Amino acid sequence: MKKYISVFAIMLMIFLAACSNQNISSAPTSNESNTQSNSVTKLEEGVWPANEYTEGLPVPPGTVAWATLDTEHGNCSINLTGVSENDYNEYMEILNQEGFSVIENVSEEIEGENYVSIGTLLSNEEKWISISYVPDSFGIYISFVNN
Repeated sequence: MKKYISVFAIMLMIFLAACSNQNISSAPTSNESNTQSNSVTKLEEGVWPANEYTEGLPVPPGTVAWATLDTEHGNCSINLTGVSENDYNEYMEILNQEGFSVIENVSEEIEGENYVSIGTLLSNEEKWISISYVPDSFGIYISFVNN
């Protein structure tokens, strides 16, 4: 169990660092296809993905900016935009009501920006969810863990 928490805490920190740089364009670069694993599939924009990772999860507010499915590493990553801090807090409450409990919280002030990135690792014993909130950008990293 401690191994899973350590792995997900590291992934959460990496995800927070990635979310902290909002100046990166979402347009693919010419090298992007060369660096992606064959196990990573880009999912449809604007649509909440329905798969084994998102099954049973409440759909959060906002618009899906991008989503990927990585079968090799067993996760689905989703980035939502247009989510207010109030929306974020309400979604966290819904997850709590659905049986998810907070494993770890991380807050990081983004240098050179005027906001704090908030990251939370949650679990319901079947699924682990790493959620990072940055103003106007709400990212979710979802991973299914077999016990």
